[in-house]
Amino acid sequence: MQRHLAVMHLVCVWVLLIQICIRCSAERHKVTRGLHCRSYVRFHNTADNFRLHACASCFNFLFYFLNPRLNTSNDDPQLAFIYNGNLINLKSWDFRNHSVQSSVCSYLSNDECQRWLSCCQSADSCCERQLSLPAEVNNTCGRIWDGWLCWNDAASGSLNYNSCPLFVPFFTQSREAIKRCGKDGQWIQKTVYSPCLQKEELETTIFIGLGCSVTSIVFLIPSIVILLQYKLLRKQHRIRLHLNLFLSLTLKEVMEILWDMLVTYDKVTSTEVFETTLMKNRVGCKLLSFLKIYFKCCCFTWMFAEGFYLHRLMSNAFSPPRSLTPVYILGWTVPLLSSSIYGILRGVYSNESCWAYGFYNLEWIFDAPNVVFLVLNLIFLSNILRILMTQLQSHPNEPGNFRKAVKATFILIPLFGIQLFVTIYRVPISKEGALEYERVTVIINHTQGFFVAMVFCFLNAEVISNLRRSLRHQIRDTSFSMSKRLNHTSHHTLSVRSECTKDYHQSNHSFLETGQETEEIELKETSLLNGPPTAKSEFYE
Repeated sequence: MQRHLAVMHLVCVWVLLIQICIRCSAERHKVTRGLHCRSYVRFHNTADNFRLHACASCFNFLFYFLNPRLNTSNDDPQLAFIYNGNLINLKSWDFRNHSVQSSVCSYLSNDECQRWLSCCQSADSCCERQLSLPAEVNNTCGRIWDGWLCWNDAASGSLNYNSCPLFVPFFTQSREAIKRCGKDGQWIQKTVYSPCLQKEELETTIFIGLGCSVTSIVFLIPSIVILLQYKLLRKQHRIRLHLNLFLSLTLKEVMEILWDMLVTYDKVTSTEVFETTLMKNRVGCKLLSFLKIYFKCCCFTWMFAEGFYLHRLMSNAFSPPRSLTPVYILGWTVPLLSSSIYGILRGVYSNESCWAYGFYNLEWIFDAPNVVFLVLNLIFLSNILRILMTQLQSHPNEPGNFRKAVKATFILIPLFGIQLFVTIYRVPISKEGALEYERVTVIINHTQGFFVAMVFCFLNAEVISNLRRSLRHQIRDTSFSMSKRLNHTSHHTLSVRSECTKDYHQSNHSFLETGQETEEIELKETSLLNGPPTAKSEFYE
């Protein structure tokens, strides 16, 4: 028995050792596969070999107009092309070597050289990412560099989307390339980059957003002026909240206009990639990106402040808040905190492309509070409608109760930002219907200022009453000043006429007197010249 037990123990030990060896072999196989960087050509034994093939492919795909011929059959790729009538054969592709850089870039312009180097750096980063990921799973398309973009592991039979590379003219990362993983777990060789080339669609979307933003600003600025003009309005707490929301919406739209025209439109239309504002990546561009994020977050915070204040009034009308100082602090400092944290982390980990595009999940630093504020506003709106319906049900015979509830709902939706729930999920732009969804999202995002200005200023009964009062006073003052001016003019005219009449009579009187005196003088002179009548007759005789 003991001998049999010992044999069984030995068998168990051997089975256990065999299982361990099999697992180690499998893990060794997975790790070995994971230590290889993969391009569209093949697996590469070393990262250096991958780097050479990737840089040669970058040149081949970027400067296709040179009609290059790439040979990747050997470990050292070779590329031949015609330049100024001469056959050029490039064999060295280590972009980190300055002499190689100078040799390759001597056939390119400065912008083309920067584009090639950027492509090589992207490939190098792709290799590092491939090595850092866990081992590939069987029956899946493995991670790969296709010559322009780095693709992660994908399930068989799936469509995969990746942001367009920035080192290609007219490309932006708001558009996506498409690559299909076959049902056999192998990538389809060709990557579809046609969505990246549809810049006219993006330009149209930009101009739609520009028109909506300008419309909102045109209505928001007069609204701010009107609400500040009247003391009876601006001393009310709810009007002060409206003013802060209007101001944040105005500043957000201004930043959006500057960003779309100075950064996005510039990248879409410029043929010189590294002369664009986005690729220069200067401090002013990153500051504009920070302000765009900050004022966007301010809008969400002030929408939450509006919802919180109105909900408190509806639920406890007899104890309204006496001071809005905590609300002011919340509205302007909480967004500053989240935006500053995001800016610091982006500056440390991904300080490129003016922070225009996402970096892993770092954007949740400011997006998470925004989503929380929207959810809380939805809860506030639901409870406000519940309270309103309860009050309306206490007067069941009063007509129009349902209409009042519906009207209150539609009025509060833009104020609380409930419509922004539609824009939270972003459909990949390459999917069917995604372009229409993108434009609807742009319209919703950029017309909120127009709607809140119309509803809470231009269509507000209290504001209209103050405007009418001011208009009546203006008309009365104008008519009074005109009548006073007319009276003054008529009085002045009568005075002038009386003075003219008086002068006329005086002048006639003086003229008559002067005429009489003249006649007397002439008679005297005549009598002196002729002498007495007797003397005259004697002289002539």
